[in-house]
Amino acid sequence: MEPASVFFCSKEVELFSALTHHQSGLILISVMTPDCEQVQPLLVKCKSINPQVKICLGGPHISAEPEFFQGLADWMVIGEAENLIQEIISCAINDFSVMNPVILKSNQRVHLDLYPPSPIKLGKYGFIEITRGCPYGCYFCQTSSLFGTDVRHRSLEAIFDYCREMKKKNLTDIRFITPNALAYDSIDGRSLNLNSLFSLLEGIKKIIGETGRIFFGSFPSEIRPDFITLESIQILKKFSDSKTLVFGGQTGSNRLLKNLHRGHSREQVFSAVDLAIQNGFQVAVDFIFGLPGEKEEDEKETVKSIQKLIKQGAKIHAHSFLPLPGTRLSDAQPTSMSAFLRHFLGKIARDGFLFGQWQTQEKLAQIIKRDY
Repeated sequence: MEPASVFFCSKEVELFSALTHHQSGLILISVMTPDCEQVQPLLVKCKSINPQVKICLGGPHISAEPEFFQGLADWMVIGEAENLIQEIISCAINDFSVMNPVILKSNQRVHLDLYPPSPIKLGKYGFIEITRGCPYGCYFCQTSSLFGTDVRHRSLEAIFDYCREMKKKNLTDIRFITPNALAYDSIDGRSLNLNSLFSLLEGIKKIIGETGRIFFGSFPSEIRPDFITLESIQILKKFSDSKTLVFGGQTGSNRLLKNLHRGHSREQVFSAVDLAIQNGFQVAVDFIFGLPGEKEEDEKETVKSIQKLIKQGAKIHAHSFLPLPGTRLSDAQPTSMSAFLRHFLGKIARDGFLFGQWQTQEKLAQIIKRDY
C-alpha cells in the first residue's frame, strides 16, 4: 500500500496532478451554494482522471440539498463533519469497504476545543473560528440552519494556544471567523460579555507582541450593529487593527428588518456607525438588494438610509439576495430592483461610496432558482 499523502489544493491543476500520481485517494470538498456550478464538472473530471478516487462532500449546500450531487459523490455529510472525519479517513485507508450509506448525518454539535481551527500538524494556519452558531436565525442566512441557534465558543486557552503556535512561525496577523465578533463568550449570543472580549483581545496581544496585529470586526468577523456600545467600541479601539469595521445593516426598511427576523432596527445601524466613526474607524455597512417582498416604499426607505449613512461617513457593501437552500427564504423569489434603485446604486458606486459583487450575485440568484 502506498504511503498516505495529504494535499491542500487551491487550484484545479494541483488536484488533477495529485489524482494522476496516486492510484487511489479521498477528495474532501466543502460546498457552498454559489460554487455548485463549478463543483459539478470538477467532480466529473476527477472521476475521469482517476476512477478509483473516492469523493466526500460537506458544507452548507450539501447539508441542505445533498440530492443535487447524488451520483457524483461517494459520501455526503449533513451537518458538522468534524466528528466523522476520522471514520471517513479510516475507510479510505481500508479500501473504502465499511461506510454506508451515501448520505451521512452528523447530529452532534461539535465542541470547538476538540479541534484546532486549522490542521497545524500539517503546517496549515488560518483564521480562528471563535464562535459557532447564531441565535438570530435571519431568514436569508444559512448559519443558524447549519450550526444551530445555540452558540458555542472556543475557550480562551484554546485560542491562546493556537496563537502561540502561530507566533512560533512568525505568523502574527490574527483574524477570526464568527457570525458576530462582539458576541464572543456570550451565554445566549444576544448579549455582550465585555470581560471576555477584553480578555480575548488582551491575551492575544500579549502573545503576538507589539508588532502583531489583530483584525477583529472585519471580514469574516463582522459585527451586528446592536452590539456596538460605547464600551464595546472602546475595546475595539484599544486592540483591533481593523481600519474598517463591517456592520450588517441589510436593509433600510424597518418593516423588512422585522420580516427578515434580523432583531435590530435601522436606527441602531445609524447609532453604531456614529460611534465607530467618532472613535476613528471607517465603516462598511452590508446591504442586500432584491429581498423577497420588497416594495417601492421599502426601496425608498433603503435609499434614504444609505444617503444618511454616506453623510455619516460610511461606505456600502452591496449584495443581491440569494435564495440559499436550508434557509427560511430558500423558496422565495428575488424582487426585481426598480430602475430608480439601479440608477441610485450606479451613481453612488461611481462616486466611490458603494462596492461589492451585487450584480454578479443577481445573476447567480437566477441560476440558484433554476437548478436548486
